[in-house]
Amino acid sequence: MLAAAIALALVAQTTAPAAGEPARWGEHEWRNGAGFLSRHYFENRTGFPSAHYLLNSTRPGSIHHLFNATSAGSSHFWENGVRPGSRHFWRNGHEPGSRHYWENGRGCLSRYGWANTTSCTAAEVRVLQVLCVAEAIDIAPCRAVNALFDDWATRSDFAGPGYFADILARMRHSDR
Repeated sequence: MLAAAIALALVAQTTAPAAGEPARWGEHEWRNGAGFLSRHYFENRTGFPSAHYLLNSTRPGSIHHLFNATSAGSSHFWENGVRPGSRHFWRNGHEPGSRHYWENGRGCLSRYGWANTTSCTAAEVRVLQVLCVAEAIDIAPCRAVNALFDDWATRSDFAGPGYFADILARMRHSDR
């Protein structure tokens, strides 16, 4: 019975949270943890937000979604949306997902939250991912995500030479 409880606890630490369920994040968790928002999870697991998921899924939080969808988590939404995960919200909002909140907030999607290990939901992690890709923020997970995106974009020219790299460049320079 004890072994089953320990096994469940280990699975819970390495499985992405359900929608709305928070997970610990922050510099300490990224470097030393094994949970959903750790480097270990990113490099070794298959669910969202792992490198495997980014490269192979078609759902929100994947490369496919970033380039092909119009909903939150896509490059189209970054350029045209008004809610968290859009350039407009990053520039003009005051809630999580905005530049103001990154600089002044206390929870997920804030510099304070990153430094002090707060919690994030899966939806907030998708916003974080777009902020990373757009290079609006620069933290360790962003560098890992962007290395994958950059490598993939340079090798994926089936839509035309440089097509995906151009989309990334537009996202990254739209806030400067």
